[in-house]
Amino acid sequence: MTISEQFARYAELCAIAQKQAIELENHPDMQKHLRMFSTKEVAEVLGVTDAYIRQLVRANPDFPQGTLGGGSHRRFTIEEIHTARTWLFEKHGKMEYQPRRREGEEIQVVTFVNFKGGSGKTTSAVHFAQYLALHGYRTLLVDLDPQASATTLHGFAPATEVEPEQTFAAWIRQDDDDDLTTTMDRMTLRTYWPHLDLVPATVALQQVEFEIMGNLRHDPRYPFYAQGKDFVDAVEKDYDVIVFDCRPDVGMLTINALVAATALVIPMPPSMVDFASSGEFFRFMAEVSEQMQGVDESYMNYDFVKILTTKFKSNDKNQSEIVKWTQALFQGAVLEDAMLDTVALDAAGIAMTSLYEYEPKGNRDSYTRAITSLNAANAAILSEVHIAWGRA
Repeated sequence: MTISEQFARYAELCAIAQKQAIELENHPDMQKHLRMFSTKEVAEVLGVTDAYIRQLVRANPDFPQGTLGGGSHRRFTIEEIHTARTWLFEKHGKMEYQPRRREGEEIQVVTFVNFKGGSGKTTSAVHFAQYLALHGYRTLLVDLDPQASATTLHGFAPATEVEPEQTFAAWIRQDDDDDLTTTMDRMTLRTYWPHLDLVPATVALQQVEFEIMGNLRHDPRYPFYAQGKDFVDAVEKDYDVIVFDCRPDVGMLTINALVAATALVIPMPPSMVDFASSGEFFRFMAEVSEQMQGVDESYMNYDFVKILTTKFKSNDKNQSEIVKWTQALFQGAVLEDAMLDTVALDAAGIAMTSLYEYEPKGNRDSYTRAITSLNAANAAILSEVHIAWGRA
């Protein structure tokens, strides 16, 4: 067996294992689906008390009733959460129950980027996109990483269920004869999360890097850096927030995500290796942003740039010191809330689900700590989006 055949065999084995894991996790219907949410979780999402939700259920037959489970605990689907939000808006008229982008508010494009692999980039991007969808924002998650982890987490097997024409490669490869609407419809897949669409990824994106360079060699005026922004402009009327998950390197696709972005989130684990890697990233950003703004002053002129501490072990004294040091150095650029590294987050990953989809069995302490920190971090990023929109 040649080395090429050996790697091809390994890839085939990974695809088989991945398919079996997805089927096992989602048996019997073989399709990923969302769990139901407790009354307390619904109340937290809607910004009310769980006692108020129970009161509404008892007094209003037209309010979503959920489903009674063991011990008289009521659980709600995500569709019922969205219906409840609409019901509350119609009842009280408060704009907090109408979270979507309003007239005069520009599309927000939040790019999660770091040049070092293993920084928690995909994990944080996926959870932020799902958090937005859960809270009623029309969200598009764009997977630009050929490893396609974000795509896999949403139940699509990149090797067998996603065609190159459904990825960002379709946007790069279109020509003047292609129908723009058809291309966009083919690229934006509906997920099992209401309000969350996905532009998936496959290994085909690796070839796109060379194709963009080939286009540039063929035509020196080819705007290789603006393809992502052009895509955003084409789909922005359908979404409130677009989330880009980048590959962990300096490539053409990453540059496109940086130029298309209105905001950046840089995941940074609390280690000196990651700290040094992030330093190289910031040096690169300084050079590229100067060059891009020379082309167009609006490029890489971000509403906010935030550092998100990821993989944080709160009981690790060394990590705690690094976090304090980072916060002191970068001050307001570092989000106060970190994504904790917990057993629950690892268990969700093994089950090929996000933490928002995961239902712990047995002791819930690790899950509670993980979801609390995750919600706080995502709420902080969403708050920056609201500020960019001019909301209180």
